[in-house]
Amino acid sequence: MGNGPSIFVRTPQEHLEHMWKNPSPLAYSCPPRHVRVYLLPEWTQGKNPIKEPWAALKNDFALEPTGELNLKKVKGKWALERCSAIDLERMQPFEEKCKGRLSPLALKVLADSKGVVWMYEPTPSEDTVSIRADRLRIVRQYDAAVERVMEATLGRISKLLDNGVVGESVSHHYPEHSGADTGIPDVPQEAHSKEAPVKGNAGKAEGSKTSVTLYQQQRQLIFFAALLFLFYSGALGRYAQFGRDLTFGW
Repeated sequence: MGNGPSIFVRTPQEHLEHMWKNPSPLAYSCPPRHVRVYLLPEWTQGKNPIKEPWAALKNDFALEPTGELNLKKVKGKWALERCSAIDLERMQPFEEKCKGRLSPLALKVLADSKGVVWMYEPTPSEDTVSIRADRLRIVRQYDAAVERVMEATLGRISKLLDNGVVGESVSHHYPEHSGADTGIPDVPQEAHSKEAPVKGNAGKAEGSKTSVTLYQQQRQLIFFAALLFLFYSGALGRYAQFGRDLTFGW
């Protein structure tokens, strides 16, 4: 583990937003040899954190063979610069005796009635604040670009459906003879027979041109539909995740 603050990984705030948008509840009880941690990206000393469970990142962390919790796991999970446990009895930061680790006794003392250990990230350094601000700017630019692409794609599909594929399909397959008077004056049979080959060839050429146009529009429609499917199914979300762990990340 070990993804500290970086422009290439999600910030704690992004993790929190992702948790709200994609809820994945923890198991009813914490697995054996694990500890359940609720971490607040922001916390004011003296304020009871238990009243704000919706604002906390949640995860079960495996304990060391000694029963200790290595705080590197917590920092690596949510890209924290530092993290500290909250003493719920005194409503103040807990000073661990062994830096970077919480002993089994400390975990027992710090846990609330449900066995949850509450933690928070102390005020980060100016460098970390700057990195996260740069990342937020990149994420917003990515979001705007994705939105523009999706709007253009949906607009193109709508245009194809309204003016392209549907219209061409209807006009191409509409019956030529409905039994009504077409308004064409009577022409001698001989004239019909002379014009028939010419009209037949022209009709074939026009029909071939219409078929090619229809085929191209159908291919475009299939392409855009496939693009939408990949996006919403999460295949393109891998780029989003790579992006937020490189440009976006969710």
